[in-house]
Amino acid sequence: MTSNFDLMKLIADPKIEAILYSIQAVDKTVKEIASELDDKPSRLYYPIQKLLDTGLIQVSEEKQVGNLIEKYYSSRQLFATNEEFMSIEGELARTNSAALLSHMFLTFNKGANLLKADLEDSGETRAMYREATVSLTHSEWLKINEEIEKLISKRSSTDDKTNYTFSILTYETDAKASKPKKA
Repeated sequence: MTSNFDLMKLIADPKIEAILYSIQAVDKTVKEIASELDDKPSRLYYPIQKLLDTGLIQVSEEKQVGNLIEKYYSSRQLFATNEEFMSIEGELARTNSAALLSHMFLTFNKGANLLKADLEDSGETRAMYREATVSLTHSEWLKINEEIEKLISKRSSTDDKTNYTFSILTYETDAKASKPKKA
């Protein structure tokens, strides 16, 4: 059993993140992942085993190649229906809640540090913060979150791209963290 601290370290590792995104849409062998990440397969076996142990990735297929069995790995279950949105939910999220929250804080911290640097340097804008409080029904709130995901997914494709991370946290303003509402 992996501790939440170990899972937090695992999720926060850039190599782990690269592996998860490498196998989000196409199942790959360790050799294929290593080639894509410009790394040696021998350096990926340990992190892949840790990802398997935590349930963050799965073996999707096994093929006999000569005397060896090649395993194909997938993180598709984390990305739900949209390959660009990582979604750790349900039992996996409950089991590893401390690690998931730690990952979220690390992601927000990266953005906050970049925003701070932007504000201090007054150069190119590389991070933004926006906040809005609106009155909505629960179903309207869910719909807006779906629309944000669709908007990000529908963007046009260009050759000159920069990767941006959208960490969108929406919440009920008056909700008490210690007492969740019953559905």
